[in-house]
Amino acid sequence: MYFLAIIALFFSINIGAQDRNAVPHVTDISVESRNNLIRLTWVDSPQARGPVFIFRAARPFIGSIPANIRPVEVRYGQQYYIDDTDDMENVFYFIAASDTNDTARSIYGLIIPHVNSISVNTTHSGEQQVITQPPAVRESIPGISNIWAVQDGERVVITYDSSVPRRSVILYRSMHPVRQPQDLLNAVVVQSGIASPFIDVTVHGITWYYAVIYEDEISSGSMGIRPGVNATVSPVTISSQQTGERSLRPIPLPILTLRSAITEWIPESPEQVPLSIESVNMLRHTQMPQKMPMILKTPRFFSVDLEAPAGGEESALFQIIMEYFVHFDWENAQISLQHYLSLPRSKDVEIRARFYLGQTLYYTEKYREALMEFLTFRTHYPAEANNWIEAVLSAMVY
Repeated sequence: MYFLAIIALFFSINIGAQDRNAVPHVTDISVESRNNLIRLTWVDSPQARGPVFIFRAARPFIGSIPANIRPVEVRYGQQYYIDDTDDMENVFYFIAASDTNDTARSIYGLIIPHVNSISVNTTHSGEQQVITQPPAVRESIPGISNIWAVQDGERVVITYDSSVPRRSVILYRSMHPVRQPQDLLNAVVVQSGIASPFIDVTVHGITWYYAVIYEDEISSGSMGIRPGVNATVSPVTISSQQTGERSLRPIPLPILTLRSAITEWIPESPEQVPLSIESVNMLRHTQMPQKMPMILKTPRFFSVDLEAPAGGEESALFQIIMEYFVHFDWENAQISLQHYLSLPRSKDVEIRARFYLGQTLYYTEKYREALMEFLTFRTHYPAEANNWIEAVLSAMVY
């Protein structure tokens, strides 16, 4: 009761019968479940810039928020939260936007199913689940929207809307659904600077998914994947029947070759003229130019990670660096860092660990994965990240 009194004193929950478009709310909510951990992600409301409040329950949120649920407060702009399910079988979440002024804070408590509320089943504890809201209920947001890919004979026609037509976009194609930025590692760039509609001619009999992203978002590492908005959720397959139809076309006339026309003028086995001794000696002593070996960047460290910490999560990172990284054991360093990052870490430690992971991927010639890590690192340390991005791009074209 004391907590409820505090809530009533500082917050006013707006659960009126307001129009859903007039009430600020988060969008693009999705859930990733692994073991007993759940990672929630969403897109903050541009109209309400206060912290968001995450409500969790064992039953669906219908109508209003139960009074006995204590929310978790997450700062505006973070747009993710990792929760421990405590062995709950079914978990339901509602993420409420809020706004602040000088005197009070308002929580917008309008519950919109599949938009700012979602559920997850945790019975498959050993499997990874990714649950996203249905594309039909997704809200339009500034940028790329309404992407469609349809078959038109032997080609695929991709259409989309762009709120900023002059911004250059890049089209990606993948054999797997594109749900998050990491899925772009398995995709290929079809073409940059495209315009809607775009025609793609691809291989028959293979299922394809497409994503359209602004080019400057890729370079800044801030690209966002929104299934049903800028990434297709329905696959497109060019039927092999189109290939069969081509065999019904008229057979072309035989080609008249020069040899068949003047056979008597051309001997069947042309006389081979041997090279002179001078030419043979010249070729024997001529050395073909060799490609210069690629010069790799020198590994880089944060000074704080070269000093033994008192304990906590930094001690494990220090141990990985001392055991593997400083000895150039990139394979073991990469495996250890990936295990280290599989658990939630504080923001500063995670950024440093991903910087080291990007270096191990660079030294093991996994350039595309390394590029993604350095693009993420770029938002925090742009000068250092740009040097590594340049090195990775040089290695990719070497």
